[in-house]
Amino acid sequence: MLMQILTVILIHALPAFTLIHGLSLPVGPAFSLIVAAFTIQVPLLVFGRDVAFLKDGAGARLVYRLSMLSFVLILDLFLASLVHLLVRGILTAAGWDVSGSLTVYPVFGAAILHVFWGIVNARRLAVRRVVFDPEDFPASWRGRTLLFFSDTHYGTLNGPGMAEKLVRDVEKLKPDMIISGGDLFDGPRGKYDSTLAVLSRLKAPLGVLAVLGNHDYFYLSRPGSSKDLLRRQRNREVMELGPGTRWATVRSALPWRFLENESMEIDGVVFAGLRPFSRPDEAAALELLSGLDGSEPTVLINHKPNHVEEAAAAGVKLQLSGHTHGGPVFPVNIIMRHLLKGRHHGTSKVGGMVLDVSSGSGISLWYPRTAGRHELVVVEFSAADSRR
Repeated sequence: MLMQILTVILIHALPAFTLIHGLSLPVGPAFSLIVAAFTIQVPLLVFGRDVAFLKDGAGARLVYRLSMLSFVLILDLFLASLVHLLVRGILTAAGWDVSGSLTVYPVFGAAILHVFWGIVNARRLAVRRVVFDPEDFPASWRGRTLLFFSDTHYGTLNGPGMAEKLVRDVEKLKPDMIISGGDLFDGPRGKYDSTLAVLSRLKAPLGVLAVLGNHDYFYLSRPGSSKDLLRRQRNREVMELGPGTRWATVRSALPWRFLENESMEIDGVVFAGLRPFSRPDEAAALELLSGLDGSEPTVLINHKPNHVEEAAAAGVKLQLSGHTHGGPVFPVNIIMRHLLKGRHHGTSKVGGMVLDVSSGSGISLWYPRTAGRHELVVVEFSAADSRR
């Protein structure tokens, strides 16, 4: 926690120093306002999520939402400060004596506009189509469509209004099957009943399947204090998901089939869903993978784009994942692309298996999306050459 606080202070201190020094502000109202604004953001960013998890009500939700908005804003201002210092260094090396305001105003103005664009972009829900050749599938699957969505994070940030938009967009696409890839909810607070009432309208001829995400698994249980929850996440402990938990409420309200380290067959195709978040659950997930019959066409649903080599070796033909959000904030998207070797978003091949990772379908005004976009993924079961 101490390291986290020191990091946040550093990230806030640089933009504050850049504004004060770059504009040559004397001690006065403007100076005090900048110091106060950046000082308030430090506890907001560090403790905002904890407040929302421990307290209920509009005030706690507002604090959490402002902390998410603050995170993206301060990240952009920090990057703007680095750009300002770089430009100033180049100008100084060239022997040009230019007022600091000539670089402060453009780079900070661009950063703020970038965040505003992220707010608008976060409300967009695009449709990305993936053509999947079902040569190993029963003939009945040719021409069908499967809709995959993930990472909506309903609860503290989003509510029934955002769920309504998703349901309407899905209904327009009229898929034969719907799959939710996890992180449906985020946090133990929020308008659960009204959001679940909206989501329960999602229907498809072949049904609605779903898996849990890490947020569902840890935050819909009985987590205790936020500090205890973080420890249990770090240690990957087993969470209580029985009667009386938020998860029990979600499961009973939605007429979906949740796959938790289990599989089922639908019209000649095996659909397997993993829940590998605790250590015992991961062992069960790997056991499920190793027990798959490679001769049967299999679709794997795994919230995180993990265990892809094991899935490909087990004969899985298609794996659908989410979790990464495609790197929703610049420059996190660039870092994530490098760390995950291109598996952070989109379609890739792993052996004989197709892996598709969604950028998420979360729609939130409070979390500006400054990289990529939210999406619904439509998998079209048709040979690639049939689209020509």
